[in-house]
Amino acid sequence: MYVANFEATNKADWVTLISAVDADTGADIDFTNASIKASIRDGDGCERLTATVDNGITLQSSTVLQLRFTAAQMKGLCSGEYKIGIVYQIAGDDEVIQLLTGDVTVQDGVVSL
Repeated sequence: MYVANFEATNKADWVTLISAVDADTGADIDFTNASIKASIRDGDGCERLTATVDNGITLQSSTVLQLRFTAAQMKGLCSGEYKIGIVYQIAGDDEVIQLLTGDVTVQDGVVSL
């Protein structure tokens, strides 16, 4: 599991690429056919944004995920600190794995289109 810190604004798309290495083998993790979910929660633990494969999470390659929240989604967040978590499950495997947990600092982007 990784611990990560991100920064974003609440007036623009937030797009980030994520890849990971298996701690036991040192090999890149292959996300082909994996179920993946990302969640952003506020300080009270309330889920504010979620993304899943084909709904905010896309595979850029078998080992690289793109996480994307649109400006319209980000506008729903006040500036401040949020928690992020991402879990995945490889098809045919019963184990759900925590890919990362961490913090997202959302800045007031001041202006929007």
